[in-house]
Amino acid sequence: MKRHFFFAVLALMTVIFSCTSLYAEQNHLGNFYVGAGGSYAVEDFDNGPDYDNSWGVNAKIGYHTHPLLDIELDFDYLNNFEYDESYKVSGTRFKEEGDLEIFTCMFALKGYFPISTEKVKLSTIVGAGLMHADSKHEFFSSALPDKTSISGSNDEIDLCGKVGLGLDFFTAQDISIGIEGNYTFGFGDLDDIRYFNFIIGAAYHF
Repeated sequence: MKRHFFFAVLALMTVIFSCTSLYAEQNHLGNFYVGAGGSYAVEDFDNGPDYDNSWGVNAKIGYHTHPLLDIELDFDYLNNFEYDESYKVSGTRFKEEGDLEIFTCMFALKGYFPISTEKVKLSTIVGAGLMHADSKHEFFSSALPDKTSISGSNDEIDLCGKVGLGLDFFTAQDISIGIEGNYTFGFGDLDDIRYFNFIIGAAYHF
């Protein structure tokens, strides 16, 4: 499953760079940029345990196709959605712990509002791509002999999307500081995975 996900991401990157390179050669527009930053995700999962929120990292490769439009290949990794719950069954207390790791790769369109200036740019962001979710859980009781436990895991890949707003500050001609807030949601087997993602990072424009 993970091997298929890797090849899907690789194929997506190849198509995007081929198209943007051809566009640049024909129209002599735009420039590439790369960025990285940190993120904080606030869970909005539909079902299941009450997970904690998660910190993560973000990376992106973008291309400025038009004064009002960028195309981005966006990566997000969130490693620390966790939960810890207790139950009491027939007088015996049980505990369940789990964690959820999420990786997304999305193709996004970043449209700038006409009110943007050369130094400050406000944008709306719409994206779609793939989400990989890896969850683990353990159910146990310290009252049982040898702390007997039951554990399991689940590994899923499906489509996902996001919508949000961005704000970029250009501290120099080739360096910008960006803030993004989006709502990310899964489809199909990952329909329950939804969260608000807040990102701050820096980008270098070639």
